[in-house]
Amino acid sequence: MPAPRLHRPGAGFTLLELAIALAIAMVLAAVGVPSYNSLVARQRLQAVAENLRADIALARREAGARAAAVRIAFVPGDDWCYLLTSGAAGDCRTAAASGTAGGPIRLVRGRDTPGVRLLLAQTMQLEGRNAGQPGGESFARFGLPDGRQLQVRLGPLGHASVCAPAVAVAGVAPCPDAANPP
Repeated sequence: MPAPRLHRPGAGFTLLELAIALAIAMVLAAVGVPSYNSLVARQRLQAVAENLRADIALARREAGARAAAVRIAFVPGDDWCYLLTSGAAGDCRTAAASGTAGGPIRLVRGRDTPGVRLLLAQTMQLEGRNAGQPGGESFARFGLPDGRQLQVRLGPLGHASVCAPAVAVAGVAPCPDAANPP
């Protein structure tokens, strides 16, 4: 005769154990989501600044290749944009980038980077003969709603740099006082 089998309760979790695990997971998610959102916003801000720096390098190359001035014209605000052009400084709100001689070279719109705002900007011009900017430095400053800002500076020799003018931004050097216009 076979030995009697003892009844073992089914393996698994009780409803109480599942509820506790779910509560712990929700608390961890609630703590992590703001940190993640802040990280994403900072990455967007840094990407915008680095893209402008790359576009300044493109404008410098184009100015040298065309032996003509290339301008970067900005429209600040929430719905910001900028336009690289070798013709007369145009309005990026109505332009379409084509790359043709004497016309728009590149068009960038802020709607592709939600949360990043163009706070201040000066038209940048790179001359064709030496690919530098006459008249000293100019800048463009981008910001987030939490106060973090990055400034892209164009020096007189046509080189661009990125710095943090106000609140510290991880991985970015603070702006020197002289390069921190109001």
